[in-house]
Amino acid sequence: MPFSAQSSPRHRRAYTVLSLLLAGVAGAVNATGFVALGLHTSHMSGNMATLGESLASRDWRMAMLGAQVLLAFLLGAVAASALMEAARHRARGRHAPALLLEAVILGGIGVWLTSTPGTREPTLMWGLSFAMGLQNALVTRVSGAVVRTTHITGVLTDIGIQVVQMFAWVRDGARGDGFRGVLRQMRALPSAIQFERTRLHLGLAAAFLFGCTTGPMLYLQYGPATLGLPCAVLVLLAALDLSPAALAQAEPAPRT
Repeated sequence: MPFSAQSSPRHRRAYTVLSLLLAGVAGAVNATGFVALGLHTSHMSGNMATLGESLASRDWRMAMLGAQVLLAFLLGAVAASALMEAARHRARGRHAPALLLEAVILGGIGVWLTSTPGTREPTLMWGLSFAMGLQNALVTRVSGAVVRTTHITGVLTDIGIQVVQMFAWVRDGARGDGFRGVLRQMRALPSAIQFERTRLHLGLAAAFLFGCTTGPMLYLQYGPATLGLPCAVLVLLAALDLSPAALAQAEPAPRT
């Protein structure tokens, strides 16, 4: 797994950069989609709650929309997993098909919004949810289920757990040595492998917030053309994944 002690620091850094960039993309797409279409398309917990509330109140139109968004997210996850399964024996370019598919979907939605200003067409919501499901499944498989970039609930939960573990680690390592032992443990903390996930999750939260902030700001100023920015990031990541440098750094394909 990329974020385990068995993988090299180089690979952990590479997957960290991938995760942070995709978290920024997810934040931007989710917030921009809400501004453009009035619905968060990466938070399936909220959409599931909306489905339940709609069924309880017999609001069949909203129930149908919620079910469609959930199904689109699920199909996106299935598509990403299928693409990675088909490419798992490649020396490089294992992630490129899923990244390029997401870029095509987001680009198509941007073109659609440009050609029909003000539309709230449900098909666009399906597309955004599909793209977010695809991305979430991609990063989940790449990171060994350590990272999910399209929602922040699990990230904040992990940060809370890891903060307590960090203090316990410092306390246990310094036991018997007093303040000097605490300082020694604190100096070792930045390089401790068990806390790389803490730094990663803090970065994911910051990247998602950055995307959520800049996406709507740019959308309100430049309109649907804003979706070109996350598309460019996805295409860049796909190009890096296909490059000879990726081959030189590639780990053996995971067995599934």
